[in-house]
Amino acid sequence: MKNSFLILGLCGLSVAYAEPRPLPPIINNSTFANGAAYSSRSSASQPMLEMLGRVESLQTEIQQLRGLVEQQEHEISNLKKRQQNIYADINTRMQQLETGRVDVKNISQHENLAIPIAQRKAAVAVKKPIKPKSRASEKAAFNKAFSSVKNSHYHQAIKLFKQFLQDYPAGDYADNATFWLASVYKVINDLPEAKKTFQAVYTQFPKSEKASMAMLKLADIYLQENNTKEAKQLYTQITQQYANTTSAHMAEKKLQNLGQ
Repeated sequence: MKNSFLILGLCGLSVAYAEPRPLPPIINNSTFANGAAYSSRSSASQPMLEMLGRVESLQTEIQQLRGLVEQQEHEISNLKKRQQNIYADINTRMQQLETGRVDVKNISQHENLAIPIAQRKAAVAVKKPIKPKSRASEKAAFNKAFSSVKNSHYHQAIKLFKQFLQDYPAGDYADNATFWLASVYKVINDLPEAKKTFQAVYTQFPKSEKASMAMLKLADIYLQENNTKEAKQLYTQITQQYANTTSAHMAEKKLQNLGQ
């Protein structure tokens, strides 16, 4: 009997140990929450990345545009220097002709340099209003007249410059055209027209870079005519009105030579 109770007790104990024990609560250590936060941060940073890409693209375009601007400035500077060199060369040749007392009849075998009296009496300053023309056509007309000067076709140059001033009295090249017209008159020794036209340069275009040089040329003509009084007055005016210019320095030297 005792053995039976002992056996039953052992069986109950084994059954008790055979039952599964309750498991501890499961802790969710998955990265879902963190993954969701990462996804949120990724989507939030996407517009910032796109904006940075656009900024870099704009910076590249700006650098390219700056390069084009610098290249254009360099080309414009070269063109200006070339034009100044051409003007300086022609001006030097004109001065050599003036001081060398060139025989007008031998300047060109193909040109009749006798200027009609009617043309000499034509006023340079008085112009009628005309319909505006393009800047390109103005430049082409000036270059055509200036080419006649370079080729020593002075009669043709006078005709073309006078026509230019009729067509473009207030054009961008009007001051230059008036100056070179006066210079051609000086070369062919038409001093009355030269004096009147040089005076027109600095009276009509006082802010032009040719104004001081025109005044200096006119003073030289007065000195050539032994009109020392008028020459001194103009030389002095140049030093005062156009101080620190090449013309002013030349005028100062002229005054020193004249004993003033």
